[in-house]
Amino acid sequence: MFEDISVSDYVIEFDLQKAFFLRDCLYEEIYYELNEDNVIIYKKLDNGISEEITLDELIFYIHTEVAEHIKSDRRSGSGNPKTHFYHLFKDIDNIKKAVENMKIILKYDNDTSYEESTKQEASTEQRGTNAKEGNKTLAF
Repeated sequence: MFEDISVSDYVIEFDLQKAFFLRDCLYEEIYYELNEDNVIIYKKLDNGISEEITLDELIFYIHTEVAEHIKSDRRSGSGNPKTHFYHLFKDIDNIKKAVENMKIILKYDNDTSYEESTKQEASTEQRGTNAKEGNKTLAF
C-alpha cells in the first residue's frame, strides 16, 4: 500500500486522476476489473487469495484499515501520498465517484486494457487446452 507513489505523477484536481491515484495507492491490496459496464473490486486476503468485495466493503476497508495505516505514519506534507489520500478519500462520495470513474480507466487505459486482454487470452488458451485435453480423453 502506497508503495512507489509520487503525488507529482498525478493531476489530482482531475477526477480521472483521482481514480488512478486510488488504484495505484492500494495496488497491492485492491484491484479492479471491468465486467461489461460494472467495476468488479477484488481484495487480497491475508492468505494471498483475492476475493470479490462490494463497494461498501471497499469503503469500510478504506475508512478503517487504510485509515489506521495512514494514522500510523505521522509524516505530513504536500508530497506525502498518504496525506493526499486522506484528503481525497475521507468522504465516502469521493470513493464512490473514483470507483465509478474506474470504468473509464479500465476501458481506455492502455496498460489496464493490456493486462485485462492478457488475462482473457490466458483464460481462453486454458479453456482451449482443457477442451483439447478433453477431446483426447474422450477419443478412443
